[in-house]
Amino acid sequence: MRSTLTQLSIASLTLTLPLKAMAQVFPQAMDYVMQLQSSVQSNSNPALITESNGNPQSSTALINTLGIAARIPLLSEDTRLDLAGVVGNAHFSNQHQLDYQPRLFDGTLHWRIGRLFSGKTGYQYHRERYQSDRLWPESDTVSTRRWEGEAGMNISEDWTLPLFRLFDSSTRYGALPNQQLFNRNEKGWEVSARYQARHGSSLSLGWAQSRTTLPLRHTLNRTDLDDAYRDRELFTQAYWQYSVKTSFYVRAGWLQRRYQNFSERDTSLLTLDTQAIWQYSPKTELRLGLWQRPYSNDEDPSISYSTRRGLGLTALWQATPKLSLTLQAVYENQEDTRFDNQHVRSPLTRYGSRLSWKAGPNLDVILDGYHARKRGADPWNRYTQNVVRLGIVLYTDSGNERVAPLLNPLACGWAYQEASLCP
Repeated sequence: MRSTLTQLSIASLTLTLPLKAMAQVFPQAMDYVMQLQSSVQSNSNPALITESNGNPQSSTALINTLGIAARIPLLSEDTRLDLAGVVGNAHFSNQHQLDYQPRLFDGTLHWRIGRLFSGKTGYQYHRERYQSDRLWPESDTVSTRRWEGEAGMNISEDWTLPLFRLFDSSTRYGALPNQQLFNRNEKGWEVSARYQARHGSSLSLGWAQSRTTLPLRHTLNRTDLDDAYRDRELFTQAYWQYSVKTSFYVRAGWLQRRYQNFSERDTSLLTLDTQAIWQYSPKTELRLGLWQRPYSNDEDPSISYSTRRGLGLTALWQATPKLSLTLQAVYENQEDTRFDNQHVRSPLTRYGSRLSWKAGPNLDVILDGYHARKRGADPWNRYTQNVVRLGIVLYTDSGNERVAPLLNPLACGWAYQEASLCP
């Protein structure tokens, strides 16, 4: 442990000067942020070993990531290129099969043609560790690539009608058993109408359709596995800036899923994602989230689909200009629908805290930790995990606070990112 802390200190000292020097290469018109994170983590169950696989093995992990993001103006104020990339390395002390290199890239071109047409085109890539012990004692990584394009006609300053979106994504696993079962491709489109008020509130209504295929399942010679399904969803999305201190977001939809070979597994369900933010005082902010989301379950191939219903609460207290405390608690109920139409529920509780100290103009010190506990009906669906992390964040930027969020993946909302991809 002492040698690990020494490596952490040396890394922080040697990289401070290069970060400042590299900042000089950016043009003045470009907004940017460069961020180095280095942390030591004590993890009681990094592989998420379930009760069916025996006792979990604890490990100490040294994780380093370097992220760079830039907002590059092009032809006009509304035409710009946003770029963000993160590379890193995660090393586990006594479970080297868990070692991996997290990756993140996000590039989006925002464009406008006159007053009538606007849109964006983007590509995202994300690689993370496979969060399951299905292959234990081996490990795996998951890579996701996604292309998407959006174009809309602005018939007035407030209305965009119609708004078209196309997307194409693929998910790939490293281990052959997971490749055959869970590799998937998704293609789809979306059409909507959006109203954007001048004070910030917005409302949209639309229709989305996608097709998902699992291209390698035919190699398994299993007659109980479907290899394609189609989703259709009618949705509405709203953001309401109730006051300077209070805002609300909600996305609700009615999803219909139709399987290619097993029509008896077809289903319809409500999708919901809500969030409320309340700036209680200049020093205190509260955030409440409520969601119900279907997701692709890659833990058990006998599961047709799964949904997660969750409730999350975050409290941020800015004690001083240099010291802040964050508390977070999440409760989720995962419901797995099996091929025989049985429904199995697995509650998950996760709570933790984070102390952040601004030790210098370009240096933050972070101490955080969390406890997670999943309690399913079956032993293979129950685990406990405790994590404590001590880390430093070195950064330099141009002063635009809207650029740093480009480095944060969407999973940072209510989940804990082991590889320090979240700030």
